[in-house]
Amino acid sequence: MAEIIHKDLSYAVRGVLFDVHNQLGPLLPEKFYQEAVVIGLEAEGIACQTEKPFAVHYCGVEVGRYFVDVWVEGGELLLELKVAPAILPIHQAQAISYLKVTDADLAVVVNFGANSLKDVRLPNGVRGETAVPHPTTYQPPVNVPLPELATEIVNCLHRVHLALGPGFLHQVYRRAAMVELREQSIGFNYIKESPVYFQGIELGKHETRLILVEDNILVAAFAVKESDETLKARLRAQLRRHNKELGILANFYGTKLDISLVRRTTTN
Repeated sequence: MAEIIHKDLSYAVRGVLFDVHNQLGPLLPEKFYQEAVVIGLEAEGIACQTEKPFAVHYCGVEVGRYFVDVWVEGGELLLELKVAPAILPIHQAQAISYLKVTDADLAVVVNFGANSLKDVRLPNGVRGETAVPHPTTYQPPVNVPLPELATEIVNCLHRVHLALGPGFLHQVYRRAAMVELREQSIGFNYIKESPVYFQGIELGKHETRLILVEDNILVAAFAVKESDETLKARLRAQLRRHNKELGILANFYGTKLDISLVRRTTTN
């Protein structure tokens, strides 16, 4: 049988978690559980810290920050708190991403969203691992303009997702994508905002945060639970504003990168 990492600490922490759930019940906002867990841990003499910041790096470049829900005993374990119907594979994948960033010994995903407390322990099995480059296997649909460039971009985005994993904010993936494009010597410009016109009259500027690759393809890198047709329509409008034919939506939320190619017109 495998040895339990930080057995005594884990047992004490788990007791606090059950006590919090028993007293507060399920489905409160996450901040209440976070505060209650800290109170319980400190009462047991367990050192802890909420929202401890860690820099997220990609290819040696800081691309953003991650804030731990509860950092326990200097990284012997971290708690990732959820209020959801159940602990899903995406929650565990996110915790593994956080182990990469923090180098904690153990991550515990804790769910306060059900009738009884559920938790999953994830020992740090990624320590020292290096992401294997993603093979060039992407094949764009037939009749897509600039297929070779589109393939290069998508492969760059896959490498970012493979290295970082899910669980970070939009800007982390956006910045990492630009680092990867630079690493591959692919030219790009970052478009933070764009003018909005109606009948030739400028109405003002709108925040866009798009990456224009080789002055040809617009890339939107983001992380949302569900990507819908509205995001495609929004990118299509940006293609018209910038007079470009092809855009790429890259959603980093899930355990797999979700890629959508968007044409300026709806006819492919």
